[in-house]
Amino acid sequence: MMAQEQNLCKDRKPEGQVNEDMKKKSIALGTFLVLVVVVLLSVYVLTHPTLLGNMNHSYREPATSSSEVSFLGETGDRIKFSFASDVRDGDLDMFLYDSKGNIVYELDKAKRLEAFLTLNYTDTYTLKAEYKDFVGDFQIKVYKVRKK
Repeated sequence: MMAQEQNLCKDRKPEGQVNEDMKKKSIALGTFLVLVVVVLLSVYVLTHPTLLGNMNHSYREPATSSSEVSFLGETGDRIKFSFASDVRDGDLDMFLYDSKGNIVYELDKAKRLEAFLTLNYTDTYTLKAEYKDFVGDFQIKVYKVRKK
């Protein structure tokens, strides 16, 4: 029995050595976790859409007017439109204009819509909501997603 205890004692590392090994493993694990977080944040930042502008209006009485938001777009930019509306009465139209006043894109009428457009040229673009005798709510957000 005594020989068995002596063999067990031979295999044990000194107390200080055990603490050093644990410290090294903890540092390695901590470094690995920091690197994983950095990679995940980088991927998120590179792929997350950038908000270019938004409009949010609610009318209980008939309203006739327009609202707009402008942004700089570059050739090849992929633009995302997230639109929601509840039109109870009147008309609501959404158009994207270039700086010369040309209609570049017309959003379909819908209660909910997500649409994408790839810009053909660099310009200042204006998304305009035009409404006549409008009663209801609408919200639109415009994002720049990664270039194709």
